[in-house]
Amino acid sequence: MQKRWWLVLAVNMGCTEPLPSTSTVDVLRILALTTPTPEVRPGIAIGVRAVWFDPIGGRRIQWRWRLCNEDLANDPRSCARGIGSTELASGEVDHVEVPAAMLALSGTERSRTWMVYALACPSSGALIAPAEGRLECSDGSGSESFRRVTVHAQAPLNEPPAIGAWTVEHAGRLSSLEDGTTVGVGSLVGCAGDCASLTLTLTPAAGASERFGETAESLLGSVYVSSGSVSPPRVVMDPGTEVPMVMHWTPGRVILGGEVAQVWAVLRDQRGGESVRSVTITAR
Repeated sequence: MQKRWWLVLAVNMGCTEPLPSTSTVDVLRILALTTPTPEVRPGIAIGVRAVWFDPIGGRRIQWRWRLCNEDLANDPRSCARGIGSTELASGEVDHVEVPAAMLALSGTERSRTWMVYALACPSSGALIAPAEGRLECSDGSGSESFRRVTVHAQAPLNEPPAIGAWTVEHAGRLSSLEDGTTVGVGSLVGCAGDCASLTLTLTPAAGASERFGETAESLLGSVYVSSGSVSPPRVVMDPGTEVPMVMHWTPGRVILGGEVAQVWAVLRDQRGGESVRSVTITAR
C-alpha cells in the first residue's frame, strides 16, 4: 500500500531556521471546525463547533463567526471581509448554528456550498484592518479557520469518517485512547528535549471512505500535540483505503506523575467530513 501526501508541502523562502512542526500546538489555535455532517438538505440548520487549544490558560477568547458563499470566496479568508459575508455570532462562543433560512437553494439550484469562517482572539476582540479590509485580532495574534458546508437537493449526503480505533504504544505496552479521557502511560522516563518517541496509531472505521460516483474518498489523518512533535504530522491514504495510520510522537518534556500533553486526532475525508478525538496523556 502506497501512502500519498495531501496538501502538506510548505515553502520556505529565504529562511535559514527550520519551520515549526504543524503538529505542535504552542499558541492559540483552532484545530478543526466540526459539524454533525458536512452536507445537508435545503433549509436544514447545522451546528458548527470549534476544536481549539490555548496553551495560556485562563484567557477569555473572543470569537467572530461569519458565513459566505463559496463562489465569492476563492480565498476562504474573504469570508472575513464585510462585503459578501453574513455575521453569525460574536463574543465568548466557540460554537454557532447556521440558521436553516441561510442554507436554502433558489430557483433551479441543485446544490450550493457555503463557507463558515471563525476567528479566535485572545483577550480582545476582532477589528477591521484598514490595510487589508478584513477582520483580524486587535493585537495581531489569534487563530482563524474555515469549513465548507454543502447543501444538496437530492444527491446522497456525505457522512463524517468514523474513527474505529486510536492507540498509543510505548515500550511494548498498548493503550486505547478514548475521547475526552486521561490516559496514563507507563514506562516513560523523565526527560526534556531528549525524550523517547511513542507510537500513535489512528485506524478508520469500516466504511469511513465512502464512494461518490465511480470514485472512493481518500482519508487524511492528523495528530496534534501540546508538547513535542509528531512525524509525520499527517498521513493521506489512497482512495478507498481504510488501514491504520501510524505516526511517531516525541514529547518535548516528561515529568513523572504529571501531564505530558494534550493530544488530538482528526480524521478527514475529501468532502468536508471530519471526526475529532482528544485525550490527556500523563506519565505514570
